[in-house]
Amino acid sequence: MFPLLLCSALPLFAAELPQLTKEPWLGMYAGMETRDYRFRIKRSGEAELILRKQKGDLMTDKYAIRFVPLIEDLTPDGKVVSKTVPDTGWEAVTPATADAKKLTFRGTVAGDASFEVNLEMEKGVISAGGKLLETGKLNNPRFVMRVMVPNLYVYDKDPGKLKEKVKKDRMDFLRTNGKKMKLELVEAVDAETPEVSGPGLTQARIEMAGLDGHRLDVATTTGGSFELWNREAKALIEGFTLGWKHDPAKDPDGKARLTVQVK
Repeated sequence: MFPLLLCSALPLFAAELPQLTKEPWLGMYAGMETRDYRFRIKRSGEAELILRKQKGDLMTDKYAIRFVPLIEDLTPDGKVVSKTVPDTGWEAVTPATADAKKLTFRGTVAGDASFEVNLEMEKGVISAGGKLLETGKLNNPRFVMRVMVPNLYVYDKDPGKLKEKVKKDRMDFLRTNGKKMKLELVEAVDAETPEVSGPGLTQARIEMAGLDGHRLDVATTTGGSFELWNREAKALIEGFTLGWKHDPAKDPDGKARLTVQVK
């Protein structure tokens, strides 16, 4: 009779991220947990930040804040084409782990362009970065990390109660040119316009009732910037994205980081 061998990580097949085999990380590539949130990285390369309510239990997955690494290709006519990684386009540099502190993995998109992702989790701060490795057959690719905040009020059906609930929702941010701005998130806005995002952002403080007592502080180190955008010029309480872009000219070694802190 052969002995039964147990391991914490089960590799699937070449070019797909490995997975953990025990709850609460079953099927995940990596994860870590604090008193304020659970952070997990899926086999698809996407990460999810799930906040913990004031009573201690986790919010539902529907309210997860997503971290999506990908490539944006700038075409000659000025368009931006998003290139995501297929399931079989990943390579894990760091083994699967349920106690993630530092992770590195790589992705390859259609056109053979590739990038590296670096995640660090320490003292309640999530640091995300990376760099382009190969341009492949693309025109002018760049590595980006999108932080996507969903509609945290999707189940609030009473307009009057919702208006009262979100009246203090706001975002304070700092542009790359040093200008400070403030947005009331209940107002409809086209966040991608120069009047809002301007030349880019370096800091954002997000306060929303839907965060259940938490606050999000987002910032970038030198070598990166991010922009704010949403869909159809709606109120930002319906969801928005912070798109972090790496600048290889300022940071050729890929050490720049987007940081997200839950307070």
